[in-house]
Amino acid sequence: MAHTQTRATALNHRATILKGLVALAAGLFLALPMQASSALAFGPDPRADIIGHMPVGSSEFHVDAPRGPVSVYAYRPAAATRHSPIWVVMHGVRREAYRHIAFDYYDVWWRLAEQYGAILLVPEFTAEKWPSVWTYTFGNVLSQSLQPISWDRTSFHVVDEAFRIAVRLSGSSQRKFSMFGHGAGAQFAQRYVLHTGGHLVKRVVAANAGWYLLPDREYQFPFGLQGTSVGSDTLRRAFATDVVLLLGQADVNYGGGLRNDPQARAQGKTRYERGHFYLARAKSAAARLGVQLNWRKREVPGVAHEFERMSPGAAALLAGADVATAR
Repeated sequence: MAHTQTRATALNHRATILKGLVALAAGLFLALPMQASSALAFGPDPRADIIGHMPVGSSEFHVDAPRGPVSVYAYRPAAATRHSPIWVVMHGVRREAYRHIAFDYYDVWWRLAEQYGAILLVPEFTAEKWPSVWTYTFGNVLSQSLQPISWDRTSFHVVDEAFRIAVRLSGSSQRKFSMFGHGAGAQFAQRYVLHTGGHLVKRVVAANAGWYLLPDREYQFPFGLQGTSVGSDTLRRAFATDVVLLLGQADVNYGGGLRNDPQARAQGKTRYERGHFYLARAKSAAARLGVQLNWRKREVPGVAHEFERMSPGAAALLAGADVATAR
């Protein structure tokens, strides 16, 4: 599929083609071979894990997981080399399979990946396989009764594996990736850093999270680290990770999907306030451990809870722009 065609359009093509083929088969229409050839032109992207390499443009591969295979939509610029950066983009909360929310993020980010010469990976965690925020956004590290879950069953592990597979399929020399998440994807990103100590990431940009996993034990998980296995050594590595909190200054709506139970409200009234609260809380936690905090804040004037408008500045940050000057 040409990379100029959006995945949303591709999905419509696939649905139309499938209906047409079913009708043709039922009627034994003689022109079926010609239509089948046309279908191939608009068929699914190449399965990189089947053909053994990541082709230029759009492709797809799967990560095996106990909950079922996770589709990862990839984009490789023609100018990419083995030294090109690898970007992982985490989608938001509306995850029903028919929505294909990963396509929305892909449609914005493949152009940014092309602009900066980065290999793009967009994993899709559907609600059918990963129901509730516990399994996707919170990482599936603990059950709702706070029982530990093995690492190979977590959504964090899926992202690690997606990176390793992409390295193999693209022949990349990269040992770490950069990550962007917006909304629920930003929650995923900041929780990934706290649970892993940022072991595989160069820079993380977390944009407009609704609320945060606080980096101390005042609150019980999922609001704080009480009940988790995250220890001081992991926290030190997490605080040393290059993290940018990207806050839309107009993201000040405090209704309509924003979590407002007491533990979340303690972080602030709006997403914008909660981002400020979280960074201050992290500074205090890092000071108690006697380590430097490598987390910073970048604000985007006039932008609300809009991932499309947050993405260009985020891409510049993933590409290495200085936090104080990125636009």
